[in-house]
Amino acid sequence: MSVPSDISNLFKLFGDSADGYQELASGPVQSSQSGWSTPSRIEPAAIVPESAEPESEPVVVQQAEAGCCAVAAPAVPVRGQKDEQVWTSQGLQGLLAGLAQQDSPASPEVLAPQLSSQRPDLQHIRVIAVVSGKGGVGKSTMAANLAVTFAKAGSAVLVLELDPQNALRQHFRAAEPSAWAAAAGLAVSAAQIAEQCLHSSDGVTLLPYGVIDEPRRREFEQSLANDPHWLAQQLADLHLSKGTVVLLDTPPGPSVYLQQALSVANLALVVSLADAASYTALPFIDSLIATYSQEAADFVGSSYLINQVDPSRKLNQDITQIMQGLLGSRLAGMVHADPAIGEALAYNRNVFEYAPNSSACQDIVCCAQTLVERLAANSHGEQTA
Repeated sequence: MSVPSDISNLFKLFGDSADGYQELASGPVQSSQSGWSTPSRIEPAAIVPESAEPESEPVVVQQAEAGCCAVAAPAVPVRGQKDEQVWTSQGLQGLLAGLAQQDSPASPEVLAPQLSSQRPDLQHIRVIAVVSGKGGVGKSTMAANLAVTFAKAGSAVLVLELDPQNALRQHFRAAEPSAWAAAAGLAVSAAQIAEQCLHSSDGVTLLPYGVIDEPRRREFEQSLANDPHWLAQQLADLHLSKGTVVLLDTPPGPSVYLQQALSVANLALVVSLADAASYTALPFIDSLIATYSQEAADFVGSSYLINQVDPSRKLNQDITQIMQGLLGSRLAGMVHADPAIGEALAYNRNVFEYAPNSSACQDIVCCAQTLVERLAANSHGEQTA
């Protein structure tokens, strides 16, 4: 399985061919995208607004090759998704014991945002909120590499950083280094958010969080809490072209940033590791997603990505197998532990430039393909679990 063939499959999902696809050069970029109204891209025909009628039969996606993101059937009895005991450390121990031959953490009491019918219309774009129940799972890395995957498939892509760590820009190479050095970030100059857009050599547009001190951060977060439609309005004011894919990088756990992201998201992508801490954190993030998205009529549900899967470690392999059985069709894919991801970041390059034939590249493309399929299947507003 090669990356070019995976990219070709993605082109088919977006309703075009890969004839015009070119690998990005590692040298200086000659030009960059000047605006969002008329980007140079391929219109993703598979993702259509609710009012549109499909023009042709849906694209049949080829089955992923073994070793990519195929989901194997579990070798142990699978318990019901609604059985909260299964997601505790005790429940995990019981399932692990079953592979070899249960009190759940309380759901967080979070006040839902008081949304009104005045939220701007965002049906012309597709928004994916990248979330996690705990830190250190590679959430920002996955958001960045998925963004590059969508851009390579011909879509206009915006990555908006809602994480005060302000580290997302490290995953991209600047198309215009001087512009990157001068950009303040959305938390610094929220009133002129369009002016903070940065263009990368990967074809991705980035809105960084920005560097701010603690008093300014608290002030910014309070303004978000006071205006539940702040992010929706900012996205509307950017005048994004039809079919633009927007990825929102959020901090782990509950926050006003997660609340804003899920108020506009069509899909939540939960990034997790195959370890006990991440496993038991899943009900927590599920509860937050259910709370923050309950007023969003265009939210189709959650998908899950298991990151840094290492088949050589027995416990990691066992937990991965258990999560596959419990999550079922909600599992978007797995990304195997691959040193190429960390090495690419060290050289300020994406993994597709650094190691295009790596297992990580194949896994990420598989995951992107699954996300596109789910968004396309729910383009007429069908709610899923």
